[in-house]
Amino acid sequence: GDGEDRIRIENYCNELGLKYCDGNNLKSDTNVIFTSWIKNIEWAIAGLDIVALTSLNEGTPVSLIEAQAGAKPIVTTDVGGIKDIVNHGVSALLSPSGNVEEFSENLKKMVVSSELRNDFGLAGEKFVKDRFHYQRLVNDTRKLYNQLLLIDSEKSS
Repeated sequence: GDGEDRIRIENYCNELGLKYCDGNNLKSDTNVIFTSWIKNIEWAIAGLDIVALTSLNEGTPVSLIEAQAGAKPIVTTDVGGIKDIVNHGVSALLSPSGNVEEFSENLKKMVVSSELRNDFGLAGEKFVKDRFHYQRLVNDTRKLYNQLLLIDSEKSS
């Protein structure tokens, strides 16, 4: 990304001997890519095996909904509204904020098991479809309008 820590992370890449670039100057020997904002998120998600989010603070990260819609397993910190948009132990592994050991262990579990990645990815895709798909939202709105119309007609009688 292009957050406030970009320069610090670039310096860290230099210390580790990692080659980095922005998303426009990709080279074959690049280890780290600072993408900034990605508009074609489906394309980006398709190239991922695991989505890892290490935020110290979040509201409702749409990136995790998008990751699950793309059938990608998630390893994340348990901050803000994250536990409301993933299914812990089914589509995502959560760890407390600041607990590097538990986060690392969760990430390792996901890395070493293709079966776990596949199971979590498929579960996440179903979870998002059931909870966040536009058709569900349309149906919920239709039900609400019908209830309101019924209440209004009862008051008129």
